[in-house]
This record gives sequence, structure tokens and C-alpha cells, in this order.
Amino acid sequence: MEQLLSRRLKADLALLFVVVIWGSTFAIMKGVFEVITPFYFLTLRFTFATLVLSFVFLNRTKKLNLDTLKKGVWTGIFLFGGYALQVTALKLTEASKVGFITGLAVVLVPILSALVFKKIPELMTVFGVGLATIGLVLMTFNGEILFKLGDLLVLISTISLAIHILLVDKYVKDQDPILFAIIQIGTVALLSSIVSAFEGSYVLVSDMSIWISVIFMGVFATALAFIIQNKAQQFTTPTRTAIIFIMEPVFGALFAYLYLGEVISVRGYWGGLLIVLGMLFSELNFANLKRSLANKINKKEINELN
Repeated sequence: MEQLLSRRLKADLALLFVVVIWGSTFAIMKGVFEVITPFYFLTLRFTFATLVLSFVFLNRTKKLNLDTLKKGVWTGIFLFGGYALQVTALKLTEASKVGFITGLAVVLVPILSALVFKKIPELMTVFGVGLATIGLVLMTFNGEILFKLGDLLVLISTISLAIHILLVDKYVKDQDPILFAIIQIGTVALLSSIVSAFEGSYVLVSDMSIWISVIFMGVFATALAFIIQNKAQQFTTPTRTAIIFIMEPVFGALFAYLYLGEVISVRGYWGGLLIVLGMLFSELNFANLKRSLANKINKKEINELN
């Protein structure tokens, strides 16, 4: 039991590291879409990541089988759906609302998990979800209730990302997590390139800052991040993954302050605190703690008798 908890904690910390990387990209990405289209950037980013991983794990790619390919492509389609609809919605609605609605994955994941996979989350996890959701509202929602087309697209993208988390949880335990991640990333690259071709957005990129963003996002925010996610989700639950991922706007705000000088409101600080508390509460499992404590007490009593 203690070994399982240790693995789960390491997995959660690894996912938190991924979120730190993703949070840093908000500041790095500022202005990129003024030079190239979002779909063209997704094409460059995910293609570069696919090539890097295929080269690094060349020997492993030779072991690719049809089952991994099918499940990886299916999971990758939902990953693409999340990214594609999200970047499209950014043109049609406010960034703050995109952040808020995307963060609703923390609520959708346990609901979908309970409905589809009959996995009921632990009580403390549910409490953590509630705290994190309130924190997200405080941090990102601007008070505008009017629902726009862009908001609907973001909501659909959030459902797609939530399904992606659940599919990774379902499939990765029986797959090579590295091959499974490569297929997902390659699927996003292929679908993004098709959309880019239809919209005619292919251009020769000579701006070195764009290539720096592509390399950083491709290596760290895509290749490394999704490898870590696929391996980490072998030892943690999809609901806990969603709660950790909700930390992205917190780190996004932090890096925006450090690199761009953007000031966080007082309400934003309270929202960030609640998100962190929600994540910490989701880590608690009183039943396991009580059982572990009881075992230690029993061992101590046995040693004293001996």
C-alpha cells in the first residue's frame, strides 16, 4: 500500500512538472499567432515532437503493433479535437473565458468517469474538485454570462480533452506508454497539417523567435510532456490528473507576471490559492492514512510484546 501511494505521489509530481512547462508557454507564445496561423503552429510543433521522439526511441518504434496504433490514433483524435477547437475559439471569445471553460475539465472528468467507466471518485477528491472549480472561477471568469459561439467551441474542446484523459487512463496500462504517446502526437501533427493545407496557411518561416518557440514547445511542452503524462497516468487516476492540470492557469499567471509584467488581481490570488488547496485535498485519502497508521501502531505493539 505504501509503495502504491509513493508511486501515485511521484506520478502526481511528474504531472505537476508538466503543468509548470505548459504554464510557461502562455508567456512564450505571446505574439506567435500574429506571424503564423494556430493550425500551422500546431503542425510545426507536433511534427517536430513526433520526429524527435521517433529518433530518440527508434528501436522502440520497430515494435509498434496494430493495437497500439489503433488506440493511439483514436486517443490522438480527441487530443487534436481539444487543441483545434481551443485555438479556433480564441478568435471568437475572450481569453479569460477560454481559460475558465477549459478548466471545467476538472469537473467533466469525474462525471464522465462515473458515467462511462463506473469509477466513483473518492470523497476528498470530490471536495478537491469543488475547491479547484471555485478557484478557477475567481481566477479567470470575468463575470460575463453571455454565451457566444466561441464559448460553445471551447466547451466541446474541453469535453474532448476530458475524454482524452480518460482514454489515456483506459489504454495506457496495457500499452507501451512511449509508443502510445508518439502515435497520439503524430495523429495531432497529421490532422493539423491537413487543416493547414485546406486553409492555405503554409508559409516559409524565417523568424528565429518562431522556431525557438516551435523547438521549445515541440521538445518540452509536447514530446516530454506527453511522455510523462502517459507514464504517470499508469499510477494515478484521471480525476486527479484533471485537478493537477487545472494548475496550468496558476503557473500561466505566474510566468506572465515574471516575464511580461502582467499584474494578477487580488481575486486571482485567492483563486490560485483555492486551486492549490483543491489539489492538496485531492491528494489526501483518509481511509488509507487511517489504515496505514493502524498498521504502524499494530507493528509497534507486536515489537513491544516481543
